[in-house]
Amino acid sequence: MVVPAENFSASSSLSILATSGRRFSTFSTAARASRGFLTRSIRYLAEDAGIRQFLDIGTGLPTADNTHQVAQRIAPEARVVYVDNDPMVLAHARALLTSTKPRSTGPIEVLSGVST
Repeated sequence: MVVPAENFSASSSLSILATSGRRFSTFSTAARASRGFLTRSIRYLAEDAGIRQFLDIGTGLPTADNTHQVAQRIAPEARVVYVDNDPMVLAHARALLTSTKPRSTGPIEVLSGVST
């Protein structure tokens, strides 16, 4: 399989999964369930428990309803720190954060994982 240079390994892996219908269906269901759990958990912590500081470890590639988006919909003053040791995740996160209007998302930090 030839993968264009601008695609990431995750993209090519996803295309392989997409070709086998049943596996993709399972993958898709698991991904939606995981995202739903993250959204419900952050909403509960911000709304009901009054949490205003969040640490997202092993962030992964940015997608819809990231931790800061869910938390700051409820509490605009919420602070989020994202940590991941994958350089591609860090590059995407930094690009997304710099493309956002100043102060539109509140305080967010992106940190690389540190090996000890």
